[in-house]
Amino acid sequence: MKQMYKGKLPKQIRDFNLNQYVGILTGGGPAPGLNATIQSFVYTAFENNIGVLGFHDGYLGLLENNFSLLVPEALDPNRTHISSINDINVVSVTGIVGQPGSILRNSRTNLMNIDSGIEKAKKNIDNLNLRALVCLGGDDTLTVAHHLNEAGVNVVGAPKTIDNDVQGTDYCFGFDTAINAVSKFIRDLYWDAKTTNGVMVVETMGRKAGWIALEGGAAGGAHAILIPELYRAKHEDPDLYPELEDYRNMDYNIDTVVDIIKRRIKRGKNYAIICVAEGYIDEVLEEIVKEESEDIPRDEFGHVRLDKLGIGDIVADYIHEKCNIRARAVRTGYLARTAKTSAFDAYMSINYGIRLMELILEGNYGKMVVMERSTFVVKDLEIAALKIRYVQPWRFKNISKFWSWTLTG
Repeated sequence: MKQMYKGKLPKQIRDFNLNQYVGILTGGGPAPGLNATIQSFVYTAFENNIGVLGFHDGYLGLLENNFSLLVPEALDPNRTHISSINDINVVSVTGIVGQPGSILRNSRTNLMNIDSGIEKAKKNIDNLNLRALVCLGGDDTLTVAHHLNEAGVNVVGAPKTIDNDVQGTDYCFGFDTAINAVSKFIRDLYWDAKTTNGVMVVETMGRKAGWIALEGGAAGGAHAILIPELYRAKHEDPDLYPELEDYRNMDYNIDTVVDIIKRRIKRGKNYAIICVAEGYIDEVLEEIVKEESEDIPRDEFGHVRLDKLGIGDIVADYIHEKCNIRARAVRTGYLARTAKTSAFDAYMSINYGIRLMELILEGNYGKMVVMERSTFVVKDLEIAALKIRYVQPWRFKNISKFWSWTLTG
């Protein structure tokens, strides 16, 4: 006999005759690939006679029971077009593979900072009789997902962040799109810097790790790059991060960049492109950054709002003072994370959506789908909560060798 869904949903939704329902949400900032994952997941779910409830605004939607029914096509069982059922929106996911952003919308709601947040979320999931919850997000979102799983919720997830700093995966979807956008941005700015005899400081996203600045900056032809690892490595636990040892012995900071610019000026090259991650800090700029950060608000995960800080402006001012050359800062942040999804990110995300549904069918919870050596594998959600995935020192060293040639280019 066919198993019928018995959750607390309107009869009209139950009339779709789906066996069970699962939930899905997207947390943190936008990242190209979110919609591709959602579309792929919904298609795979319906193939298995499972319905999908999409919670709006991340974990906030889970707390407020704010969700839509996600379907391949917005049709009722009689093939009539519909937009809602008893005030519950019915949303078609057809054709959103390459669409930036998230049709579910995101938020930075932190259930861990809300009184009984985990318990309230679990109660809503239980009342809807959901078989499982899918969480798409970065380390903060996946850390909360891990705690939900520990509380008894069937959770699976996938790493989403253009920062590419989630431990356990080689790539997070959104990263490839971001570095393509940043590299193009830098190449275009090159001609402005060269024409106007000045320094352009390109600030990218990257609160803790400098993946976007390093790879986007290198591909764009930046003359020097500053990443958070250069300073953070000296303050992280060496037992937890032994892979950062070479950074601790590296003498590279804003004054190194100043030296590169001065040497370029001596050669008649009165322009340069400097790429800096938004989370960069060093011993030279430390006091300035701390002073500027004092009155800046923090998000629900306790992070300083770096969009309000502007490390690019701080670096540009320092370069102007030390090199006596015009220096301006330009931010790529929001442009990079809302660019049209690259083919690589779309392909990866489609595979994530399929594999996430397979995990649910297998009953393999507390897991996340990741990419490792070009293969889609499964790892424990807890890994994302343990530590940050930093840029390895050898990657920075390799790219820094290229800068010896930037004195002439």
